[in-house]
Amino acid sequence: MRSKSYKYFPMVIAAPSGGGKTAIREKLLKRDKRFRFSITCTTRPMRPGEVNGRDYYFVNAAGFERLRRGGQLLEWARVHGNLYGTPVKPVKALLKKGLIPVMTIDVKGARSVKTIFPETVTVFLLPPGLKTLLSRLKKRREPAANIRIRLETAKKELKEAAFFEYLVINDKLDTAVSDIREIANIESMRVSRKQAEIRRFSRELAEFRSKK
Repeated sequence: MRSKSYKYFPMVIAAPSGGGKTAIREKLLKRDKRFRFSITCTTRPMRPGEVNGRDYYFVNAAGFERLRRGGQLLEWARVHGNLYGTPVKPVKALLKKGLIPVMTIDVKGARSVKTIFPETVTVFLLPPGLKTLLSRLKKRREPAANIRIRLETAKKELKEAAFFEYLVINDKLDTAVSDIREIANIESMRVSRKQAEIRRFSRELAEFRSKK
């Protein structure tokens, strides 16, 4: 299904771990009512403060496998030993409502979403530097071994940055959120997304000429 048949489009935001995509997403949802979070499912343990059905759909490995085999996942990947996937139905439901489904997923997932929804807008987030990234990971109380793994993953993810259409530096949160909102504004004005308006005006011209 091509998302260009809808008013808006899915948006994928990806970043190295600690890049700030969750904070960006939360502020984006508060500031702009066009955006809705497309909740992903995961097999990783729930963190303090997280709520099932709000932050993620937390499932066990068997439940995840049922979703995958049933073709109910738009994309899925194993990240740091845990499984993550994006259910298809919520994305389509949000598009039908004239909203922008926001997905904060990894690079491989972004490619899968783009395959099924070619009109997806992809944004890659980067922290302003390694010092900032390390500081964010330490604030999350990540063990040293996990930090090393995440930095190695970040190296691989950076090689995929060229796949994305937009790059946003997440230095100041408010500025980064404003940048993403502006990306949505620009994308909304693409001629390829305005075919309905063009057809409507064409019909009005034809009707006007027929009355003469």
